[in-house]
This record gives sequence, C-alpha cells and structure tokens, in this order.
Amino acid sequence: MAQYFVKQLLLSTLLLNSAFARADTKSKSEPGDTAIGSEAILRTEGPLVDMRLNADKTLMAFVDHRGQSLRILDLNTQDVYELTPHRVGSAYFWSPDGKRLFFRELIRDGKKVMSEVKAYDTVLHKSIALDRFTGSSGFLTLDPRDYTYYMMHEKGIASRRLDFPGERFARWQERAKKTIDLGRYIATQKSILWLSDLGLTLSTLKDDVSGVESFDISPDGTTIAWATAKNQIFISHLGETPKRLGPGRDPRWHESRSLLLYSAGRVVGDKVYDYDIRISDVKGEGRFLTNTPDIKERWPQWWTDSNVLYTRESSTDLWKLQY
Repeated sequence: MAQYFVKQLLLSTLLLNSAFARADTKSKSEPGDTAIGSEAILRTEGPLVDMRLNADKTLMAFVDHRGQSLRILDLNTQDVYELTPHRVGSAYFWSPDGKRLFFRELIRDGKKVMSEVKAYDTVLHKSIALDRFTGSSGFLTLDPRDYTYYMMHEKGIASRRLDFPGERFARWQERAKKTIDLGRYIATQKSILWLSDLGLTLSTLKDDVSGVESFDISPDGTTIAWATAKNQIFISHLGETPKRLGPGRDPRWHESRSLLLYSAGRVVGDKVYDYDIRISDVKGEGRFLTNTPDIKERWPQWWTDSNVLYTRESSTDLWKLQY
C-alpha cells in the first residue's frame, strides 16, 4: 500500500498559476533568462527528478536526486503520494491508459539486494508485486506494440505480458506484429540491447560505452532514443546502427509525431556547460525552445495545448513553456 498524502509530503507546494494555462505574470526571476513565454506554475519542497507524465497529462511520477522515493503528483489537486522509499532510478513507466504506474525497486535484504517489480493502481491507491528476483537488475523496458515488458537481471531476461481491463489492440498494433518479429529493445544501465531472432540473439547497440542514463521508446515501438552518462543522445530504428543526435539528456518522444523533446547540451570545446530545451526530428533538425545561460533545464515533458513542462537542475519549480 502506498503512503498517501494530501498536501503534506510537499508542504511548501505553491500553485503559482491555478489554471495551469493562464497567468498574468511571466517569470523574470532568473538573470539571463530568454525562455520567452515560460511560466513557473508549481513550487515544491524538493527537486522533481526524472519526471514522467501519464497519458492524460494529469499525473506526474518522479523521484528524488538519489533515484529514491518514487512519488506521484496530481497536477489538478496537488495531492502527492509516495509509492516506495527504496531506490527505483529510471526503472518505471506508465500504463497506456495512464491509470497504473509500473516500477522496479531495489530492496536491501541483509547483505543481499532484491529486485521487485510492482504495479501501482492510481484509482485504488494500491501496489501489487508482479515479479521478484535476487540481485540487481536493469531498467524496465515496455514494448508498446504488445504491452510486454522486459528486464535484464542476474540470471537472464525477465518478460511479462501486461493485461489491462477492457483491453483491445489497436489496428496499428495488429499491423506492428511484423516489426515485433524483427526484435525488441532492452535497456540496461550499461547499454541498450536488441533482442532478435525470436529471442535467440542479443546484440549491443553501439554508443560511447559510458553507460545509459535514460531512454525512451517511440509510441510505435520501433525507435529508441537514449542518453549516455557522457551526455550524448543516440537513436536507433529497429535495431539498426545507432545515430548520434548530439549532446543532451532526458529524451522524450512525441505521442503522435516523430519528434524528440530533450535537454540539449551547450558545448564549449568538448565539455557540456549548460542544458536548454530542444525539439528535434530523427535527423537532428530542430530548434531550441530556451536559451537560459547556466540554468540547466531538465526532464522536459510533452504536455497539453502545444505546451511542454520542465524543471531546472537543483530547482524546486515546475515550468510551462509553449512551443
């Protein structure tokens, strides 16, 4: 059972814009801020790390700076509930209907580490355990083509087909069965893997070999974008040789277009010194939405009405920006 808090966990939560879409005052609090039209809409007592919105854009999951304390924030009511105090990292995703959050938590049991996969129901406010493994594990990787998740663990690869009430595959999912036969993505902290030949062949997609920080799979399940520990974003389509998009972090695919939203790195020499929000296609052609020196915008999310949500590194504010 999750610990449920009504305006208690985020004691200093301040709704700066009650309608989220209308505000009389634009934020001018940051020197050098040229993110035209950006508005701070929410303030919390702690950073919103690795934010992820559900399907109807009303619930947002996030963790703390250590990858622990997975929580859900209701953007309409400001209610916040903690699902687990344990380490989750980036191993969580929303169900397609936005009613359930699936996550993998790492639990220390004496000298052992256990990996437990759980599903949290936002209507019942209840978690159930799905799988449990001895040892550490990789990221939960959902294939949207057939709602099957995969996870690398110490003894192999775990998979589970998720069933949802009243579920019927869409036409595009029926058509996607041919691409499923070509292979699937599996994300680990070390690398992105491509599982092909009906599960007999496991290949590593080449990047800068620094490790995987975050990733996102396109809604049609065919393309993956990931950010490495060296702050570089790579893209691969159906397991093909990855293409480096450029310096950046926190990639997120648009729900219906081949567009990527991410924190793009500003580089001097070979060092990334800042991050601004950018939209790009798979060829790398796009535009910056912000230009805010030394502020470091992070974890952007596609929101509603041509808006994106994002936060700033080491900040407690949630920002809205029209694109």
